[in-house]
Amino acid sequence: MIKKIQKIGNSQGIVLDKALMKLLKVEDDDRVEIVPHNEGLLIKKVEAKSAYEEISKKHRKSLDKLGQ
Repeated sequence: MIKKIQKIGNSQGIVLDKALMKLLKVEDDDRVEIVPHNEGLLIKKVEAKSAYEEISKKHRKSLDKLGQ
C-alpha cells in the first residue's frame, strides 16, 4: 500500500484507512507506538499494561511522591 504524506494542521502525517486500522487491530482511541525499523517504521498497538509499565519505569519517583 502506498500512502502520500499530507499536511495536517502545522504538521505532516499519513492517514490510516479503516481497513489498515482493522489489520493493526486498533480503534480510533487506541494508542500505537511508532518505532524506526530497518528500512521504515514499525507501527504497533500499545496495550494499556505495557504503557503503564513504561511510564512507571520512567517516572517511578514522581509516581511514588504523588501516592503519598
